Amino acid sequence: MKILVVCPEIPAAQKKGYQVLSYHRVAILAQKHSVQVLCFGRDENDLSDKRALEALGIAVHMVGWRKLDALRFGLGALIDTSMPFQCAFYASNAFRLAFNSMLREFNPDAVYAVTVRIFSNISCSGKPLYVDIVDSMGLNFWRRTQTARGLKKALLTLEHARIKAFERKVAQKATRSFVVSELDRSYIGEGKVGVLPLGIDLSHFRREHAFDQAPIVVFSGNMNYQPNVEAVLWFVASCWQAIKILVPAARLVIAGSDPAPSVASLVADSSITVTGRVASMAAVLNASQVAVAPMQSGSGMQFKVLEAMACSVPVVATTIGLGDIGAVANEEILIGDTPETITELVVSLLRDASQRVKIGEAGFRYVAANHQWDGINERFSRECGFAYGDA
Repeated sequence: MKILVVCPEIPAAQKKGYQVLSYHRVAILAQKHSVQVLCFGRDENDLSDKRALEALGIAVHMVGWRKLDALRFGLGALIDTSMPFQCAFYASNAFRLAFNSMLREFNPDAVYAVTVRIFSNISCSGKPLYVDIVDSMGLNFWRRTQTARGLKKALLTLEHARIKAFERKVAQKATRSFVVSELDRSYIGEGKVGVLPLGIDLSHFRREHAFDQAPIVVFSGNMNYQPNVEAVLWFVASCWQAIKILVPAARLVIAGSDPAPSVASLVADSSITVTGRVASMAAVLNASQVAVAPMQSGSGMQFKVLEAMACSVPVVATTIGLGDIGAVANEEILIGDTPETITELVVSLLRDASQRVKIGEAGFRYVAANHQWDGINERFSRECGFAYGDA
């Protein structure tokens, strides 16, 4: 089969969540099918990722993302109340022209779209359309409205209504679409939406550390993503001082690309390091004793949780951070929703090496049994009607 893949950003093995997911999807599809990718490209890092895809036999076509287009379509969304600003940001006449050209010249048997953000740029003219919604932005924005105040709350409420209606429309139009958790599917409320959890590359995320590391607590993720920003600021304000009093040698490492100014400023506390983009998140995790995911908002499934568990690093998360991950609380992961509980759980792990080993190894076994890409992508290919496996 010939499959045209459209993405807001290039599929990449170690970037944002939906880029990682789409990378593993297209890598396996390219083993059996002719795959071409159309995406926005912005910098030299994208060219490096383009070369990585081309090494897999995937043709990559990149369209330049322009701020002026984002501004123009964003202003248009002030009038067009059916257009979420999340989608207007990625609207592009150049992308639409490139997509239509590829429909004619490549003539794919199916189109695979990644996230609803790109959807305003495509029209499939009757071809089968498969969409990885990934997580419900409607649910994401609804949760963010619950913690916001004033004008910010009003703006989030407006965008929530738009994106909720838009992603349901996408799910209705698609031949089949997918999210990563049952919570997201229930929120979208459309019968053609399937659930495929996130996978982890266990050849990359694996245990390479001793359990007697220095008392380092790690928070990982894209640090310009608002739910991550909210979570780490909450953790520092609500838990970190108490943790330092009880474990004076404790250090907090905030690892991930593009830290927001409010996150970058946390280095005023000498016990906190903000790394920015790292060469290997697995290496950062392996240097840590405890990982935290104290999410206060957001949706979907947290890569940060699965990646830490894959490295046998014990995780302390909120209920929102756990999401639809099926790990057993108090056995494979520790769950708390108040500052007092999270502080107590983190401190207990920092002080007790045997507990770190027990929770960490149980977490690894859970991920190995439930979140390997091969099994997940086999289900994806089967549900889309794509042949899978050896020719």
